[in-house]
Amino acid sequence: MNPLFKLPLHGVFSTPFCGSAKHNLPIEIALDFTSEPRNNLSEPIQPIWTMVDKGERYHSEVSLYKSNFHDNDINNSYTLHVNCQGKGSFNISPKAITINWQAQGTGADHYFQTLAIALNLELNNVLCIHANALAYKEKAIAIVAPSRTGKTTLTAALSQQGFALMTDDMVALHKVTGGYKIYPSWPVARMWPDSLNAIAFEENEEHQKVHENFEKRIVNLAKTKAVEFCDQPKKLHVIYLLNRLPREQKNAQKNEQQNAQNSNTPIGEIIPIGSAQALIILLQNSILGSCYSALGLEKSRVKAFSTLLENIAFKQINYQSGKEHLNAIGELIKKDLRA
Repeated sequence: MNPLFKLPLHGVFSTPFCGSAKHNLPIEIALDFTSEPRNNLSEPIQPIWTMVDKGERYHSEVSLYKSNFHDNDINNSYTLHVNCQGKGSFNISPKAITINWQAQGTGADHYFQTLAIALNLELNNVLCIHANALAYKEKAIAIVAPSRTGKTTLTAALSQQGFALMTDDMVALHKVTGGYKIYPSWPVARMWPDSLNAIAFEENEEHQKVHENFEKRIVNLAKTKAVEFCDQPKKLHVIYLLNRLPREQKNAQKNEQQNAQNSNTPIGEIIPIGSAQALIILLQNSILGSCYSALGLEKSRVKAFSTLLENIAFKQINYQSGKEHLNAIGELIKKDLRA
């Protein structure tokens, strides 16, 4: 068993494996491993939801079934079957997760920390979004962005400017009195090679691939001094949407950039986003894609996101493409957090 399963994750404490004190974490589940074949699905056998990704890098298929695996949660228990670089299934209810995984390929931990735990949290009425979270002093921020548009690179740059990484690729939004709280994920980040180049790692640090056909690398934050990891929960202050301007716009605005640099003005701006647009963005950045309708959670999630946007600022960061601007964007975010 991967030792990461012994650590709390996104505010979830897994018994009996977690060796750390519970520390008033909001959700406790029973975690188990089995090699028994999946033969406990309720009729019909067809999945209630399927997601297929036929990208250039790999073929991925995730299917969701209604199941009766956990007798105590017979009306709210599901089997999530994964067929990707790793293969297996998660039997999930609000109070328990049982993992049945093949030994070959990517380990169950890779999918547990996002897909499986996200489904468990959503069944416990905790919203989950595809985002990174960082802590700055006593505030947490969340960063959302379309794939390959700079989220990982900016996160890496911020980690060198006084921010501490809390979660990588997923944020669970725990509602508390007066707002929302972010709990740290496991101390592991997955970064593209160009993002790694922005971090001053020690020369002997090596980073293996997430899996054979995927160029992202695994960074163990518990073993490196290059990236600070925040292991304490923080109140969410703002959600930022990244809008990195394409290079053609960068060239068209060359003179404007030079003037800004000469006057020490940050190359970017932060503007508020209206609630209606912000709601659409949050729904588009849900971890489990379109499965919420099959789960019967679609309407309640829209209402929950609307409530969140009444309490949490949602802003867009417009910034110029280019690593030379990342330090300025970091200072811009700090200024916004101090306002």
